[in-house]
Amino acid sequence: MIRFQQLDQRRLVFLSDDRVVSILEMVASTVTNKFYLVTDFIEDMSKNSKEFTEWYTQFIDDYISVVDKYELIEKNVPLIKKYSDEYIDFRKIDFSKFVDETKAKKTTILLSAEEIEKICRLSSYLKVYSIISNSENLKQDRRSHKKIYNMLASEVLNSETIFKIFNVVKTKTFRYNMTDKYMWDYIKMVQCKSIDVHVIEIFNFIMNSILILCEPDRNPITYFVGVIDESIKWFLGSIYKGSIIYDDSISTEDIQSTNIDNLKTYSYNDTLGRLKAIAYEKIKDHIIKPSILKFDENELKLEDEYVEIQRRVESVKFISPLSEYFVYPLLAKITGIPYNHFKTLSPEHTIVLSVYIQDILRKVLKSDYKNIVSLLNYYPLEHPSIATTYKLKNMESFINTANKFKNFFGIDTKIILGNMLGNFVGKISRIKFINIFDGRELVGIPLSKLEAEMIDFYILLFADKMNDEIDKIRNIVHSDF
Repeated sequence: MIRFQQLDQRRLVFLSDDRVVSILEMVASTVTNKFYLVTDFIEDMSKNSKEFTEWYTQFIDDYISVVDKYELIEKNVPLIKKYSDEYIDFRKIDFSKFVDETKAKKTTILLSAEEIEKICRLSSYLKVYSIISNSENLKQDRRSHKKIYNMLASEVLNSETIFKIFNVVKTKTFRYNMTDKYMWDYIKMVQCKSIDVHVIEIFNFIMNSILILCEPDRNPITYFVGVIDESIKWFLGSIYKGSIIYDDSISTEDIQSTNIDNLKTYSYNDTLGRLKAIAYEKIKDHIIKPSILKFDENELKLEDEYVEIQRRVESVKFISPLSEYFVYPLLAKITGIPYNHFKTLSPEHTIVLSVYIQDILRKVLKSDYKNIVSLLNYYPLEHPSIATTYKLKNMESFINTANKFKNFFGIDTKIILGNMLGNFVGKISRIKFINIFDGRELVGIPLSKLEAEMIDFYILLFADKMNDEIDKIRNIVHSDF
């Protein structure tokens, strides 16, 4: 029977019926760190097949002694597959348990039971071969190793399965391109390394170092997804978070002058950049948890849906009047950053903050201002009009509400505010809005309700009658920081 004994972290003794076949000098690799998965697998094969034990022992003995080692491996590839397949068959694994075809949709990356089985069988081939490929003293040169790998992996490489694995990697990685875009931009600038390059690197890492570690009775796709997540989190986190410039899209050249404290300006910009980073994380949660983008053991949605969300965020060209008239004033109150600083934000930055504040407002305001809040995840497809002829339909309500607060505005200011709110509603009424998450056009804007809510919001906000709500929102933002 075949056994392995650990001498130290990098050395193993290969024993067959208590005879030392070889001392393996393991290479420094991910596979070596979990090589017990390989040795346990081979030992279990040996327990269940005397024929395998005799062949494998002779195979390694011959490999050590012959000159043309590549030719020997090539001749034995069919036997590596044969004994591995027999062992998988002996285990009687139900690969269909990893697949629920009832969940399959047109936009689903769904690997069939047969494809999952192919991956697990390939993993077993690589385990048997890894005694050679992962040993410093036995391994082939890179070119020969690649030829052998391709022979062992031919059934996967020559099928749709390989493209599905690649799409899993691409989809998961592109999700991070949306939620951590500011970091990827920084990485691309500093290292000239785009997200596409990282996709290929992770895919190669999975095929060369992770696939071999799959356990035959566990879903390999779930394992791959976990590896992708951890790889990206480490890559973005440990290397770049300490030095990341949170946002370089905030231009301050229009607001800087000799009368402005540059330290304050830097602080405002840094806060807005950090707020954007937090907002991206919240959007990430919004995408992952609902059914917009779902990953589980049985289903991985095709990248199209995710990529479309990412493209919409990046393609936003115009800032919604809702941001200028509602989000900016509110965030100015919460953060203490002057309103003018918010006007320097890019459209992409603005829609991200708008979605972020929407989530908080739903928690704090409940059903108050529900029509305004419901529009915060929409962006305009065209430039809002500079001015409109729209007038408030309920000017009486505006005056009466304003008069409740003795310390509010004088009559001249009330007229200016009334005209401003009328201008806001007029702009909203003429714009085509698109949902940032599903790409659907907004139909039927309730202008009268929007007008009433904006009147109430502005009067209460600037009369300091919303301090309790502002404090609650501020506490949530602070906790996110």
